Amino acid sequence: MGNLHFMSYPLFRLTVALAIGIFLSDTFWNDISILPVLKGVFIFLTIVACGLYTLSIYRYRMLFGLVVFACFSVFGSILYLYNRSLIVYDWSDEEQIYIGRLTENPVPKKKTMKAVVEVTQVKTGDTLPEWKAVNRKIILYWMPDTTQQPLTYGDEICFRAQISRPVSDADFTGFDYGRYLENKGISGTAIAFIGNWTSIGKSDVYSFRERAVLVRDRIVDIYRSWGLEKDAFAVLSALTIGDTKGLTQELRDAYNAAGTSHVLSLSGLHIGIIAMIISLFLLPLRYLKGGRWLISGCAMVLLWGFAFFSGLSASVIRAVLMFSIYIVASVFTESRFSGFSSLSFAAFLMLLYQPLYLFDVSFQLSYVAVLSILLFYPLIVRKVQVKSRWLRYVISALALSLSAQLGTLPFILHYFGVFPTYFLIANLIVTPLSTFILFMAMVSLCLSWIPILGTWIIVSLNFALQMLNGIMEWIQQWSGSQVSSVYLTSLQAFLLVVFILFFWAYCFNKSVRGLLVSLLSLDVLFMSCLYEYKRQNCDYLFFTRAGIYTKRSREIVQHSTSSNIFKIKNLQIVLLNDDRWKNKTSDKPLHVDYAYICKGYRGTIKDLSNVFRLQQIIFDSSMNATYKSRLVEECIRLDIPYIDMSSKGSYGVLL
Repeated sequence: MGNLHFMSYPLFRLTVALAIGIFLSDTFWNDISILPVLKGVFIFLTIVACGLYTLSIYRYRMLFGLVVFACFSVFGSILYLYNRSLIVYDWSDEEQIYIGRLTENPVPKKKTMKAVVEVTQVKTGDTLPEWKAVNRKIILYWMPDTTQQPLTYGDEICFRAQISRPVSDADFTGFDYGRYLENKGISGTAIAFIGNWTSIGKSDVYSFRERAVLVRDRIVDIYRSWGLEKDAFAVLSALTIGDTKGLTQELRDAYNAAGTSHVLSLSGLHIGIIAMIISLFLLPLRYLKGGRWLISGCAMVLLWGFAFFSGLSASVIRAVLMFSIYIVASVFTESRFSGFSSLSFAAFLMLLYQPLYLFDVSFQLSYVAVLSILLFYPLIVRKVQVKSRWLRYVISALALSLSAQLGTLPFILHYFGVFPTYFLIANLIVTPLSTFILFMAMVSLCLSWIPILGTWIIVSLNFALQMLNGIMEWIQQWSGSQVSSVYLTSLQAFLLVVFILFFWAYCFNKSVRGLLVSLLSLDVLFMSCLYEYKRQNCDYLFFTRAGIYTKRSREIVQHSTSSNIFKIKNLQIVLLNDDRWKNKTSDKPLHVDYAYICKGYRGTIKDLSNVFRLQQIIFDSSMNATYKSRLVEECIRLDIPYIDMSSKGSYGVLL
């Protein structure tokens, strides 16, 4: 690792140690009960580190570094477990009465409304009921009730529902939805039916971030009043203030295929463009005494003001924090150190504040993209020297896009399994257009009230937005615009990261060791891909979502029959979601390998035994907890093996 000079930054190493501790705790010891043990280990390592530091003996420097690294890793584990304890909650298996507050505007679904609700209290006890504090966030779905006023942001709601922890079906879908929600701070999900919820007033207590969201919603209302074309309005809201609710799937697909989906979520690109615009406006201040300090201070204030107007989302805070630290670092240190310093310090502060950010895909992509730009951009630009000013701009833009794409490639293939082939061309177009749109949006907010002039400004903005959407849709239609279904496992993505890092080390200082390590990692990656390809050709049977599925690689097929009895290869399966087998008997019970009992079945295990010869029973997570416990007792009494899917979203069998 001696060739990777950015690892020599102390703060970068401490950030890596913190991230490793968070990752290890999430992977191997995520039980909150281990927290006291980790605290003891942390205190012990801190004492050892202090002792080694006071010795001030040069030969102990490596040991001191290792102890400090281990100390910060353990500290990362402690932070992770503590923050997870603030999310995880032991919800009751029965319906209960809760009081909560909407922390966002509801989103309409097919038959329900959906919003994140902060559950503040739960009613406990039957004879002497009392309210117990909860303070956890859930995703609540509720069926609209014509007798109730529609709920909005900040409304308090009393509802009766069964809240359940998010379950994972990563084996089935390849996406761990339960872990995703927990990393977002969501403790559970629930649905409230008509008659089981009522609004009890509006909260007059708002946090700083909630007030920022209210301001963002007012800006969205201003955009809506301009009468923009629907897709243009959706992209403007996403590009300028991070409101993505109006984006259609078709629009998202077009930007994904073009390799410009980062434009639709506020990130470092947008903050960089805004910082550039602010710098141009503040340029005259450089002629004043202390102008450099004044420009830096004003830029930071304006950037944080933009973060507030955009709702203080995590991605915006991350980008503005990084730019703020970069501005301070560039004032106090040499510019060649400010990039890595600000990147490391921003990541360190973000992980200290919320360790679960480490598992946020946008967090990973944004930091990796910036790190990759810091590494590869100077290397690429140095190799290509041209005299033409416009050609230099084109090469710089292409180098910037290529650098970011190189670093994020392993993550994109791991999470999304797609690669946009025309991303260089698309980003060459989208960067100047995005700059123009951001500038025109700021001008429109200031001048749209002026007759005629305001109208022409809005018309120009609408035209630019339609042009941007049209070009992205046009690129999507190009032949081979997207390479899809190229998914990498976690190990394969890691090997690709190792290859890219050490290949950069070889290009940077012609290190033979860097070349050997990169080639070795590439060989292991190739062998891993061959093994994964052979493994994916196997067929699996899945019980999930009250249905029977088979899966090969990522191709999923749902099976259905009128009798609910399935013959899949050599397995006999019965799906039980109604009362058709109740009070039925058979002289020759049918052999059944798996009986999948779901919501809707009202019989007993004895009823099934009169018709089927049961080898194993699977209980779906949608079943009523009390009813399921009675069936489980029957299984134990009749000595029939069973599987309860309450804690997971699916159960798979290799065919």
